Amino acid sequence: MVLAALVVALSVILVALVVVVLPDDDADEAAGSVTTSSNVVTTAGNSFTKSRRVFPTLVPQGVAAEGTGYGGAECVAVRMTSDLAWKEPALQWNPITAGWQCAEGANSSAPVTYLVLEYANAAQVRSVVEAMPAAVRYDSDKDDVPVTVRRWVVPDPASSRVHTAHQVLTFPGNSDRADYLVAVSRRGSSGTGGAPRPSAQDQVVAWWEEVEL
Repeated sequence: MVLAALVVALSVILVALVVVVLPDDDADEAAGSVTTSSNVVTTAGNSFTKSRRVFPTLVPQGVAAEGTGYGGAECVAVRMTSDLAWKEPALQWNPITAGWQCAEGANSSAPVTYLVLEYANAAQVRSVVEAMPAAVRYDSDKDDVPVTVRRWVVPDPASSRVHTAHQVLTFPGNSDRADYLVAVSRRGSSGTGGAPRPSAQDQVVAWWEEVEL
């Protein structure tokens, strides 16, 4: 009888321990998920550290995945090309390591959208640019940084008075920026057929001339 009582008592104690331990396991798991989420945010911030350093006027500073860029542009961090609004095939086919997608506000006098994209190496940047549409191409410099400019327009099928201007900039030979591509776009007046000036292309060119690296 004494032995049986001991067995029953031990069983009760074990059940009580299980009841106590199980909620602790759940709490640890929940804490682990929170830590993971926190790590994701921290990692995302760290992933964009270099772009914040080499393009301080173009992309948001700090650690957040969104913020203010040049001229009050609203910028969002992106990790995949599928997140890009511009569905240019050359951009979609080549993975990025980090990037920013920025759009100026509707009240801006020259609302452009721009991308700051980081690739694994300079060779990938060249591959992307070479796959883009035929365009005017020339070498230039910006704040003593060598820049290759590629520029073209896409006519609007509905009106000759409207087009979309694109300008893609790369930085060959610059150790800090050789892995980056900056793309600027603007849909607006074509400047032809009686369309007003400045044209969308004029505005894209002016925007780049104003930006400081």
